[in-house]
Amino acid sequence: MMKHFPNMGRCVSILDRLMRMYYDRELADFEIGWGQQFYVEYLYDHPGASAQEMAECIRVDKATLTKAVKKLDSIGYVQIKKSEKDRRVKRLYLTDKALPAAKRIKEIHGQFFEILCSGIPPSDVRMTEQILQQMTENINQKVWHRMEEQNGII
Repeated sequence: MMKHFPNMGRCVSILDRLMRMYYDRELADFEIGWGQQFYVEYLYDHPGASAQEMAECIRVDKATLTKAVKKLDSIGYVQIKKSEKDRRVKRLYLTDKALPAAKRIKEIHGQFFEILCSGIPPSDVRMTEQILQQMTENINQKVWHRMEEQNGII
């Protein structure tokens, strides 16, 4: 089984690089790229989410999240409001300026998915997604848990 990993790891790495290039090119007119699109989409789908909620869903550390939110704030894409229930919690909302970018991100997802899955039977695509989700969870339990321990989150 181990002899297959170098090829699988290489394919995942290549796919990641190609996705970054594709998204960066397609989002160039919106002052954001691959790194910020996750946050814009999350806030589009979950208006008023807290930073903690986003970090848990996207699986990023606090520093990475803070950097992304600062970038989005600096270009006028996000509005930060204190929660009315708990003044310590900040809620994040997309601004009107960010909405065209969010809608474009959704379009890009569809286009990329069509290209990615071209010629692959839908049942194989579903199976691949299930397998990738399980692989992600397998490694997440080892890596993310250690990161949380090291950063004093647990």
